[in-house]
Amino acid sequence: MPLLQGDIRFARSVNMADVPEGGGPPSAQLLTSGRSNEICPDISEETRTVGRTEIYQIHSLLRNTDRAALLGSNVILAQPPADPNVSVTLLTLGNPFATRAEIAARIEAGRSPGPEWAGYLLENHYETMRSMTVLQRPGMSPPTIGHTYLLVFNEGLAGERRQRVRIKATDTTTRTYTEIVNGQLMDFEAQVTTCELFDGLLHDYPGSPPSRYFARATGKTVLRDTVYSDSGMFHGASRLVAPTVPTDVWLQLDSVYTQIVPNSRTEAATVDARPTARQGVVLADAPRRVEVGITPHTQRIKISEENAGVMYTAQLRPLPEPGTVFIDYWSLGNRYTITDDGTGRLAGQGGGSVDALTGTLAMTLKARPDIGSSITITHGTRVGYTDRSSQGAQVRAPEFAFVLDADNAGDQAGAGSVTATWYSAGVLRTATDDGSGKFTGDATGLVDYPTRTGVLRPSYMPDPGATIQLAYSVDNVVTDVFGPSGITPDAGGFVNLTLSQQPVARSLALSWITVHDIAVRFIGTPATSGPSWPLTVGPDVTVGTVPGTKPTVAVGPVAPPWRDPALPPIGVGINWPRSS
Repeated sequence: MPLLQGDIRFARSVNMADVPEGGGPPSAQLLTSGRSNEICPDISEETRTVGRTEIYQIHSLLRNTDRAALLGSNVILAQPPADPNVSVTLLTLGNPFATRAEIAARIEAGRSPGPEWAGYLLENHYETMRSMTVLQRPGMSPPTIGHTYLLVFNEGLAGERRQRVRIKATDTTTRTYTEIVNGQLMDFEAQVTTCELFDGLLHDYPGSPPSRYFARATGKTVLRDTVYSDSGMFHGASRLVAPTVPTDVWLQLDSVYTQIVPNSRTEAATVDARPTARQGVVLADAPRRVEVGITPHTQRIKISEENAGVMYTAQLRPLPEPGTVFIDYWSLGNRYTITDDGTGRLAGQGGGSVDALTGTLAMTLKARPDIGSSITITHGTRVGYTDRSSQGAQVRAPEFAFVLDADNAGDQAGAGSVTATWYSAGVLRTATDDGSGKFTGDATGLVDYPTRTGVLRPSYMPDPGATIQLAYSVDNVVTDVFGPSGITPDAGGFVNLTLSQQPVARSLALSWITVHDIAVRFIGTPATSGPSWPLTVGPDVTVGTVPGTKPTVAVGPVAPPWRDPALPPIGVGINWPRSS
């Protein structure tokens, strides 16, 4: 009897829920072709936000009643989801009674159980806990963040419990425990790491008490490492990115990969960027911290089946700076690092030595590196920087000369009223005059109140584009004029002046005429008439008699020239500070 279109059908399993006990043998309920949500329910908002792996089991049935052999059948995923964040993948275990927990275990079997971890579960852990505590010897490597480990209780016995746990975060401390040995208390230190898990525990896992032998108690939970192995065959669908015909021998697909487990990590590319330094050198701590990154130089050793081992040598060029050598390698999917301590000794996940004079490097790894990986060696050089922190700045600190505005030319600045403000490194700095013509605070300098002039030397460099703001008040000016009749110099040339009011301190200014420039040009023939000689041309200025000439006289007062206020000398070797 030939096969008809309706003879091959899909049937639901006895439990179509996405729970550990879901799945199981086929039921009598057949799936309806073309109906939505027959297998998977609608995607919830929570699932779209955080991601989820949903597992459902269905069965294929042959409803033909004859006894002819079924020569073969295929299941095809013909149309992938339109949403790029949703993937549908097919997997068969060959076991019609498999539950969701067994299917998930097969998917997770990509990480096969490895050797027992160098540490054990500390005390009991209970179902739903999202953390575990591991006890190790001091100095041992703690569990790796992002790595998957296996918890096994009653291994190989009836009632075995096992669960793969993935580390989200770790916190490692050293604790002191006490153990009774032969009736005496003995203290010992142990390294304790609290691990945050991505998923909660599905069972109770008995742990072991602290032991100075760092040995797991008999019959307690075993903590094992996991090793990657491709043990599952997944089937999916991908869209064509180029048209094809039946005679083509190759296809151009969108991707050959599919999504199995949600991942919160993303990748980002960096281009046109200089390599960053893994080690820095502090050049100075005062007046501010100056740290220079050492330019890295990199070389690698490719690991193959022929050179796989634990001892390697390398020649570093250019010569390395002590304390800058980093060696990274991968073993069993984990990354390990070895560094030099600045004295030529290598320490960390391995050992060895490095000679800064010859560049010779000899290293012994803690574990055999993975075949196909590389040992990466990075180091810095001495010529990557120049330390000039002890030389000091051979520059003169900047000065700012100013003239304060006023409504009247004779106004003067009030003593103690001048304030200068500016920003340095985002911090507001202030300097004020002390009433005696000197600036105090975040600057030094002088101010001349009568002429409203001054010089400001900031102690903190103004920010680029910053403006120095000057605030001040103007005092009323009283002017007294003394004529020649009221001034009588004594034998030493000193005169006594009596002011009309009591002056404010440091506000008195005097001006006087000390000399007259007189230009006399004689024109023409001897005069027959003219002014009487001697000729008086100004206060206390007389031109003597010149017989037979006719003089032309020009008289003009000369005011004393203005000079900058005297400033203290500025020394060299100033280390110019910024705000800190």
